[in-house]
Amino acid sequence: MKEVQEFEGVSRKSSIDNVINLLSEAYNVSGDVIIDIGDDASAVDIGNNQVVLIAADGIWGQIMNVNPYWAGYCSVLVNVNDIAAMGGKPLAMVNIMSINHDEIYEELLTGIKDGCLKFGVPMVGGHLHPDGDCDSVGVAIVGIAQKDKLITSFDAKTGDKVIVAIDLDGKPHEMFSLNWDTTYDKDSKLVRDQITAVQYLAEHDYIKAGKDISNPGILGTLEMLLETSGKGANVNLLDIPKN
Repeated sequence: MKEVQEFEGVSRKSSIDNVINLLSEAYNVSGDVIIDIGDDASAVDIGNNQVVLIAADGIWGQIMNVNPYWAGYCSVLVNVNDIAAMGGKPLAMVNIMSINHDEIYEELLTGIKDGCLKFGVPMVGGHLHPDGDCDSVGVAIVGIAQKDKLITSFDAKTGDKVIVAIDLDGKPHEMFSLNWDTTYDKDSKLVRDQITAVQYLAEHDYIKAGKDISNPGILGTLEMLLETSGKGANVNLLDIPKN
């Protein structure tokens, strides 16, 4: 467990407590927010049993520095997954780019474009810092879901089974072994069908609690889900398949 707690994908987010505390009074000033910080996406009630899902992700600087194309592609992938993990339908994205080295423009934007084409979600706007101190990209996404069919990190119940839904037909990225790539070489229809499959499971009440697996890995992500739900879990490490 100590190795998990000290893993960089977990430890680098230690300052998030300060963010949560400083923004605590701003979460729900409208009164319509039903899920705020702590899940893959926030959810805002818009009536008629529908919610707008909103999420945002910044790409780890280590990826941007080594492979701007992959950073662009992943900026789309991770946001689409955040909406899918809530049982929602991704609608559109916007981005914020800070560029210090002009030569990465084309690679970064080509990666973003290819991600949009792969997942069928448009990039509809954004903001550019053309003279930034570093090269970075962040993307925000909106989606939609049924209010009573949301998959949330807050709804794990005692007695639930922990199921890890991973496409094992993939491979580690050649430059980033932590990135298990299951989409890039696959047909876009198959990838989109996998995304909508989660929405189907949510709408038919097969899943009520869940979380998108991110940089902290299987155990780190499970730990986050259990924290927000106030639960514990037993995990047999030998049950986790490895390549």
